[in-house]
Amino acid sequence: MSAPLSSSARGRAALATLAAAERPLLFLDLDGTLAPFADRPMDARVPPATRRTLQQLRLGGALVVLVSGRSVAQVRQVARTPVDAILGDHGARWATRHRVRPLLPADVHAFERAVARVRARLAGRPGLRLEIKDRSVAVHFRHLGHAHEHQEELAVAALLRQEGLRALLGHHVVDGQLPGVNKGHGVRRWLAREECRGCDALLYAGDDTTDEDALRVVRPRGVTIGVGPRVRHAALRTRDPRTFAAWLARLAARRARRR
Repeated sequence: MSAPLSSSARGRAALATLAAAERPLLFLDLDGTLAPFADRPMDARVPPATRRTLQQLRLGGALVVLVSGRSVAQVRQVARTPVDAILGDHGARWATRHRVRPLLPADVHAFERAVARVRARLAGRPGLRLEIKDRSVAVHFRHLGHAHEHQEELAVAALLRQEGLRALLGHHVVDGQLPGVNKGHGVRRWLAREECRGCDALLYAGDDTTDEDALRVVRPRGVTIGVGPRVRHAALRTRDPRTFAAWLARLAARRARRR
């Protein structure tokens, strides 16, 4: 069971560990973790105060890696602040400042065929919006009547599985991923990279079912934080992006004082 982030002994110990580290590596989900949800997903933004905190953390020696189901281009639009790397499309692609390249193997042609069939089968369905990304697909339900939303989500998830995709139910969305493409595999692959040598503390924070794979990877070796009520595999929890941003600001201040 997860413990409160700010009021538990485990929470205080996690803060102390990350504050004292020379080079902590912070994997941070975007929507629902750093950026509050918006009625339209492309209207979501990381608040200015949170952006300043991220830069303060980077100046203090932390590596900040954003991990998102969004494409790399969309992550940049929502985050609007420099970071050390982006793992987009559930870890399938990664970006540094100047390059975007594959991180996980993916059968692009199989994905394109599956998406074409999904698009045809969902055509004309009211209240649904299909978002096709580089290596994943999302079906959004934000404008569907709540009385039928869960039944529709289950039906769409079944459809995605029929097309050979892994289906994950999230916050008013069902994500379809190619087998082997998930945030856990992306984080594990990133941890094997040269950039991670010398990192002496590790954090993953996320809010939804698509973060569970990564939380399971990080939890045995680092700090894991669930933002909101949906996450099951985090050791610590906090209520929403606002409370998580306040905790990040505390971490940045502690690290600044240490230096």
